[in-house]
Amino acid sequence: MSASGDTEHQGNGGPGGRRENAGRGGRSESRIAVAAVDDHPVVLLGLQAYFAEHTADIELVHVAPDVEALLAGLEPPPPAEPSEGALPCAPPGPPPGAPAGVSLDMPSVVLLDLRLRDGKAVDDNVRRLRAAGARVLVFTTEHRPAAVRRALDAGAVGLVLKEDPEARLVDAIRAVHGGEPYLSSRLAHAIVTDPRGAVRLSSQERRVLELIARGLPHRQVARMLHITEDTVRTYRKRAIEAYAAAGEGLLEDSRQLVWRAVADGHIDLTPTASDGTPDTPGW
Repeated sequence: MSASGDTEHQGNGGPGGRRENAGRGGRSESRIAVAAVDDHPVVLLGLQAYFAEHTADIELVHVAPDVEALLAGLEPPPPAEPSEGALPCAPPGPPPGAPAGVSLDMPSVVLLDLRLRDGKAVDDNVRRLRAAGARVLVFTTEHRPAAVRRALDAGAVGLVLKEDPEARLVDAIRAVHGGEPYLSSRLAHAIVTDPRGAVRLSSQERRVLELIARGLPHRQVARMLHITEDTVRTYRKRAIEAYAAAGEGLLEDSRQLVWRAVADGHIDLTPTASDGTPDTPGW
């Protein structure tokens, strides 16, 4: 995160309307428990150190390299076997009326990086966190409009870029904790409102394009997805039509279509080789 920048804020947590408790010496009305999902340990260490030094009301209570690991770490341990002669008792759980699947330990706000190497779709990660009861604040270096738009459409309520000033992240956490949306800067606002993010592709269309981008022929794509080659061509055609309908022009071939889908953030070519190097696109 940088030390300066412009503000484009939705809600009351920005510098112009900053809440109290900005420093460690302020009085805190309530502690805000935060989790962070990021696969760069130095980022997690930096967050922990910054919150401890500069805030009185924010505590980083859980960290994980991916959503799967975070949710697994929040699950309560299985109840211990009762000793001989002891009366059985009900295992601990959520209070009556709590939504199914919500963990008592779920922090109020989860910071989620969109550029994880877990192979999961960004919108799926957001939905899983939302289903577990978290308010999701995107904290990322991701600038591609479609990827950010997918996260927000899936239920994320704020966006902070990692190059934004540290204070913006603090403001965003307080705003999101209070139920307010937050965009940290003019750049963040520009990414969200970029017309390229208006193109909507279905999950199956994105999957077909991802496999085509890896150089697989239609026949192999069809076999992997258990569909026909004609259906592969149909999904490809629908993706081209989606770009045309959004005013993004007519893409004439697979090479143009895949290039745009990667550049805009609809698909990711994640590392799969044993040495961690990215796959070579087939376009």
